[in-house]
Amino acid sequence: MAHAIETSAEIYLAPVRPRSKRIGVVREWVKVSQFLAWPIVFIVFNIFFKIDIRGRHNLEQLENPTLFISNHIAFYDSFLFRLIIGSYGHLLPLCFMAVRNFKSKTLNTLKAVGIIDLIYSLFGAFTIVPGQGIEAGISGARNIIRDGGNVVIYPEGEMITDGVVGPFKRGAAVLARQTGVTVLPLSFRKGSRMLIRRKIDINIGEPIVVDSRISDIDLTARFRDVVVRLMEE
Repeated sequence: MAHAIETSAEIYLAPVRPRSKRIGVVREWVKVSQFLAWPIVFIVFNIFFKIDIRGRHNLEQLENPTLFISNHIAFYDSFLFRLIIGSYGHLLPLCFMAVRNFKSKTLNTLKAVGIIDLIYSLFGAFTIVPGQGIEAGISGARNIIRDGGNVVIYPEGEMITDGVVGPFKRGAAVLARQTGVTVLPLSFRKGSRMLIRRKIDINIGEPIVVDSRISDIDLTARFRDVVVRLMEE
């Protein structure tokens, strides 16, 4: 079995790698843990936040695999994805592209005591090492997509907390062009605080079918423009 993939230079067939028994077990574990996390995440986040999710109808026709892209406003964004998916259990598990070294002292402290590793194992994160090039950075995500899995990427590559969308890196665009995967854009925006509850606006955009003839640079700009528009709506 193979997926047809187009590039600006050629059309070729990328084989779908047979899923090993170990990968299958890990994926089922992550799927179960993400499914069971829904009520916990719902209760905790609705205590501390007032969450408004728009555009959820855009999830209805999604099929696996899908590449989710969004801006990155806080360390808890990945937990919010469980609220976004809601009852659309067929989209689980989500595999989050993540890093192990942080600018935040708090996150580095959590890593030192094992909390980050625990969260990553429970919620399906796979790690990359920045600075090793695009191909090295997206190889894990590409394998997940070719196995039929769903991937979440924050194209900014870091948390941007000042209310703007930062520059997007090219990895998501290269991945989308190489695999032909459907891309679902969404945005996070912090609102005003009322007592202990801060408002978070989440806007889910329409799925994007990538035209392989567009360049990585132009596609990256398009992805960012869509996320900016969603955040400003």
